[in-house]
Amino acid sequence: TAAAEAGHPDANFNSGMIYWEGDGGPKDMKKALKFLTAAAEAGQPDANCNLGLMYWEGDGVPKDPKKALKFFTAAADAGLPDANFNLGLMYWKGNGVAKDPKKAMDFLT
Repeated sequence: TAAAEAGHPDANFNSGMIYWEGDGGPKDMKKALKFLTAAAEAGQPDANCNLGLMYWEGDGVPKDPKKALKFFTAAADAGLPDANFNLGLMYWKGNGVAKDPKKAMDFLT
């Protein structure tokens, strides 16, 4: 975590995932959110995507589809295929956005 504390985006992402999954110790969603947010603010696409999942599912944070959309969009704009898939599902199901099958297919294909 020294590298994460020094502001390295990938180190922040990795630290956040360790705390989110409880890998090597107990889960700590507060620390997971702290490190993933720092990574996302530095433009780390996987952190943006995982924050989107946290807010979409309400995992350790209040469920917030608008925040999920924001983070998934940032990750998709950075070229992360998983984020495109998640955005496609949001639009397909109308989860936090207006249901739009055409837009969903644009993200899914």
